[in-house]
Amino acid sequence: MTKILSAAAFLAAITFGMPAFACDQQQAVDMMVKLSTALGEKAGAAQTEEESQKVVAANGRVNDAGAALAAGDADKACEIYREVAAQEGISLE
Repeated sequence: MTKILSAAAFLAAITFGMPAFACDQQQAVDMMVKLSTALGEKAGAAQTEEESQKVVAANGRVNDAGAALAAGDADKACEIYREVAAQEGISLE
């Protein structure tokens, strides 16, 4: 029964556009710190203009997530943080 309810909740999240992996404000802050630190390291290691611009763009998305978090939307912030981390090959674990 539990498996059925879990599957139904997951499908509902996908169907209605809700984040599949909800998070709270503290989780979002933790993601932000990890991502910002890793992007700072990438910025320092950038050797080309293209690499630098990629980091700048990723930081712009992190700022978008920060705005969502400040507005009280931790789920949206986490969604953006996860997207940026995946695009940049950064682990949030």
